[in-house]
Amino acid sequence: MDKVDLLQDEQKSAPIHLGASSWTFEGWRGVFYPDRLPKTQHLAYYIRQFDTVEVNAGFYAIPTPATLLNWVESALPGFTYALKAPRLITHERRLVDCEAPVQAFLDALRALGEAAAPALFQFPPDFTRKLYGRVLAAFLDRLAVEASGLRLAVEVRAADLMTPAFARFLAERGFALALADREKSNDLFEAWLELIGAGAPSFAYIRWIGDDRNGPRGDRELQVLRDEQLVQWAARIETLVRRGVEVFGYMHNTYEGHSPASLRRLQNLLAPRIPLPVWPPAPPKAQLSML
Repeated sequence: MDKVDLLQDEQKSAPIHLGASSWTFEGWRGVFYPDRLPKTQHLAYYIRQFDTVEVNAGFYAIPTPATLLNWVESALPGFTYALKAPRLITHERRLVDCEAPVQAFLDALRALGEAAAPALFQFPPDFTRKLYGRVLAAFLDRLAVEASGLRLAVEVRAADLMTPAFARFLAERGFALALADREKSNDLFEAWLELIGAGAPSFAYIRWIGDDRNGPRGDRELQVLRDEQLVQWAARIETLVRRGVEVFGYMHNTYEGHSPASLRRLQNLLAPRIPLPVWPPAPPKAQLSML
């Protein structure tokens, strides 16, 4: 490949955004956050390290307008929040009689404006196609209309939904299948890759979870090195971004034991392959006044 081809590839590469599953880990104090940094400043510190974060708190309650405003005002240009849909919708009511919380969640996403990353609807392992397939299909058909203009990803954990057919169903409605590297979960990366260019949305949502039942305990240090998997994901991410697919990836502490360190390891593997964004962004240059 000559220099012209390399330049063209760089121009075609889509953005890549890597972050953690949350920023509110007390165990990160002293190993990620400075010892004396107040909790009220943890978000501001995190924002200068990574350009996106998955907001696990959204799973428990929709953020208040004041919280959303604080997040927007705290974010540097280009930083994004990936909200998880409330468990009230996906786990408790199981998509039944949930019109009001769904609309409230979509309103929260719109309130984030440019600071909104794709949002995630996550379903539990016992939410199966056999038991809930018709309810899920009807819900996603409605959501495709109601969430027009928003980017949404869907994560399923039941074996009868972790299929290429369901991935195609999502793509046809403009949703992304969340690609989860998780123990005992089907690897659907190749199935999703085949859908790119055939109706799939132009973004990918990746979650590195690992063994969330019997994996690392604590979140302060690397305990299980997944070198082979990270090399594989670096190659996969390169494939995605060179095909024009914007990547949002979120690392969990359970993957290797300390997600900030795992993210740095992944970034080091990606750096020789694709151009990574400069972060934090340089402050805008002051303009000279002619007055």
